[in-house]
Amino acid sequence: MGCAACVFAYIVSEKSQLLKQFLHPIVSFLFEADMRILVTNVGSTSLKYRLYDLPQETLLALGRVERIGAGEGIASWDHGGQKGNIERTFSSHREAIEFILDRLQEDVISSVSELDCVAFKTVIAKGFVGCEQLDEQVLQAMEDYVFLAPAHNPPYIKAIKLFRELLPNAPLIGLFEPAFHLTMPDYARVYPVPKEWREKYGIQRYGFHGASHRYVSERIPQLTGRSSQELKAISCHLGGSSSLCAISGGKSIDTSLGFTPQSGVFHGTRIGELDPFAVLFVMRQEGCSIEDINKKLTKESGLLGLSGVSEDMRDIEDAMDKGDQQAQLAFDAFAYAVKKYIGAYYAALGGLDVLAFAGGIGERGFRVRQAVCQGLEHLGIRLNRDKNRSCSGEEALISKEDSPVSIWVIPTNEELIVARAAYQKLHG
Repeated sequence: MGCAACVFAYIVSEKSQLLKQFLHPIVSFLFEADMRILVTNVGSTSLKYRLYDLPQETLLALGRVERIGAGEGIASWDHGGQKGNIERTFSSHREAIEFILDRLQEDVISSVSELDCVAFKTVIAKGFVGCEQLDEQVLQAMEDYVFLAPAHNPPYIKAIKLFRELLPNAPLIGLFEPAFHLTMPDYARVYPVPKEWREKYGIQRYGFHGASHRYVSERIPQLTGRSSQELKAISCHLGGSSSLCAISGGKSIDTSLGFTPQSGVFHGTRIGELDPFAVLFVMRQEGCSIEDINKKLTKESGLLGLSGVSEDMRDIEDAMDKGDQQAQLAFDAFAYAVKKYIGAYYAALGGLDVLAFAGGIGERGFRVRQAVCQGLEHLGIRLNRDKNRSCSGEEALISKEDSPVSIWVIPTNEELIVARAAYQKLHG
């Protein structure tokens, strides 16, 4: 550090601007500050977290609290090898956050003042699509779009306000999910609606799951040993919320989610693609209010609405095995919807090098992966069924050796992407 200080002093006193520009990256590296960034992934009844030390990207702690406000909850954690879990009632997100902070102080940090930043995988806000400091203006913009993301924005807004109250000195940063999709060309982004709608209300395809698709796009070159610039890939983030992304040269060129997280492939309880006039027709016939139809489309549709069993693919597969035809239909329709997007993005990309599966279903659902890939051999997608069946959540190559398209399971790490973005935001 003494040497670094000498270099810094020299630059300060040196009048040569050229020399300053030459040495600036070296000085920045020498004085690059470590930051402990707590990344939170907030759900309506859950809160997952990871604590990173950047720029080394060391994972210091991770954990989750589930069933918040829903009776007996459960908390589990791994804090640098110190693992544990406990069952107790978490009546609110405040109780969950306080429990997490207390647990971290027992195992990892001596004080919450050591947390340099709290970062969030935020979804959508009016007028904001990148990485932002979560001030009152941004929070209001998230409030303005609560109707578009009713399952996501309210718990995030609540959690952000709680962290601001509990950690008043820590910067709060949000990486909005459309950020990765800003590279989409206009013709893939635009909707053919009246110009007034596009300009006044910002009606366009934003895309979501950006952190997940970005992680996959960055991991693929590392796994294949090829430059991202030469790769054409399709990322399939499949879970309670699902989307696909066409990636060329490491950049998003199209994605299945659109103006809201309710579009594209259908989800656990959310509708996915639907002729909008079907909604208008039902509203007219039933006299439904906007609130009524919103509930039907976001809480009673998707896998739950089609199967009549559950929003969880594991429950649907169990019901299939018992002969439930509606469960089988939901499974088949979901796999078919994913398969159609793969075909469309193969055409948009002009070929394909890598097909990647991520998300809860994508990482652990070998039956879904098999159903999606079946019949796509003519596109060079040749699945090794044995490798696919034996893969249950770990990173793995599951294609046949002679498959022109390599098929990967890539457990996503959205929190790491959020942590990197927050670090860059705070360091300029």
